[in-house]
Order: sequence, then C-alpha cells, then structure tokens
Amino acid sequence: MLPPPRCALPLDPMAEDLLFSLSPADLAGAGLAIFVAGLLRGFTGFGFALAAVPLAGLVLPPAMIVPVVMLTQLVIGSADAVRERRAVDWRLVGWLTLGLAIATPLGTWALVALPGDITRIVIACIVLLGAAAAWRPPRAEGAGEGGLLHARITRLGVGLVAGLFTGLAAMPGPPVVAYMLAAERDPRIIRATLMVFFFFTAVTGCASAWFAGLIGWPELVMSAAALPLVVGGSAIGAAGFRRADARHYRPAALVVLVGAAVVTLLREIL
Repeated sequence: MLPPPRCALPLDPMAEDLLFSLSPADLAGAGLAIFVAGLLRGFTGFGFALAAVPLAGLVLPPAMIVPVVMLTQLVIGSADAVRERRAVDWRLVGWLTLGLAIATPLGTWALVALPGDITRIVIACIVLLGAAAAWRPPRAEGAGEGGLLHARITRLGVGLVAGLFTGLAAMPGPPVVAYMLAAERDPRIIRATLMVFFFFTAVTGCASAWFAGLIGWPELVMSAAALPLVVGGSAIGAAGFRRADARHYRPAALVVLVGAAVVTLLREIL
C-alpha cells in the first residue's frame, strides 16, 4: 500500500482556525481595506501595503496579513512589470532590488521572532518616518547625490532599508517613496518605477515568507479572495491617474503617506 501523499504547503492549525472563525463583518472589513488599498495603488503606484497591512490588521494578525499582501502584489505586479516597462528607471530599480534581496530575509526573521504588538508598533513608526521624510520640497533630480558611486551607495542603502521593511511588514514603500519624491521626477516615471520595484519586493518577500513557514493554505485562499478586489481598485485608481493633472501627483502621494501614518498610529494608541 502506498503512503498517503505529503502536502507541499505547511498546515498551521491556528491559521486555519482563525480563517474559519472570521465573521461576515470581519470579512467585509478586510475586503474593504484591500479594495481601498488597491485604489491607492492604482493612482500613486504605491500605498497598497501601507493601507492594507494596518487596516486589515484590525482583523488579522501581522504574521497572516503580511504574506497575503505579498502574494497579492506578486500576482498583480507581474502584469505591471510588463505594462509599465517602458517608463521604468531600470538602473534605479536594479540597485534598489539588490539591497532588497540582501535585507528581506532579516526582516522576515524579525517578523517571526517579534510579538504581534511589537510588530504593529514598528509598522506605525515605519509609516510615520516615511511620511516625515517625504514632507520636504523636492530637489532637482540628481542633486544632493554627489558622484555616481555616492548615488549607487545611496540607492543600495534605500534598498536595504526597504528589504527590512518588506520582510517585517510587507511595507517597502516608505523609504523608496520618500527617496523618489525627494527629487523632481516625471510622475509617470515615479509611478511605473514604484510599481515594478514593488513586484520585485513581492518576489523576495514571498520567497522569504515561504522558507519561514508563513505561507500555507489559509494565506493562499485569502490571497485568491483578495485578488479581484485589488484588481478592481487598481483599475479605478489607474483611470484616475490618467485623468489627473501631473501637478497633483506629488501632493496626492504625500497625503497617502501621512494618512497611512495617522491611521496606523491612532490604531496603536487607541
């Protein structure tokens, strides 16, 4: 008699119990958070994890919602990488991704090692720091970066910080968005570069989460349920971006960062 087949995915009884214990109101709240996050992502090119992790975290623990966010971004980001490839600053993406690949496993280790309440406090600080760093008048592109070597080191450093944030909270956005908004760039280039970079963050983040045992059947089921909401929200947000004046992009992006910071901090204080 042949032995029963082994399941390739980890089965976490606690995660399964949590998934089946969610009420319709909980599911509706998490779905609304995912849709709003997709809307922000479609308009600005970022903001999905910034909104989804703290808002959906009202219902789900960070160790579950973080892998779900990364899995969802992995799927939808693959289409972005193809569609937006002509507007992307690929040299910038390359240096950011190198730092990302180095530091993401460290962030995933912290996610596993730290208690949930500590993780949420760290997430709140991450968002607040990103909002504060971006709230400055933009400089001319290339100004303040020094020579080519200094610029590459700066971009690698931003990628390292983004990698830590990816593994810990699926939030690579604050350091990268702050860096992109600090210089005067074409909004189309900012949006496309962020979307493609976040696809690579999802690749490295999902790989780290898989090896850490954070991705199982409950996370895959929740990601599949969330995907239509993200696609719909992103489509509406992208339509709004095409209709909006380019001058409105940076203020809207800053509002997203500050709003995410305020919501996250209020959630932890109250």
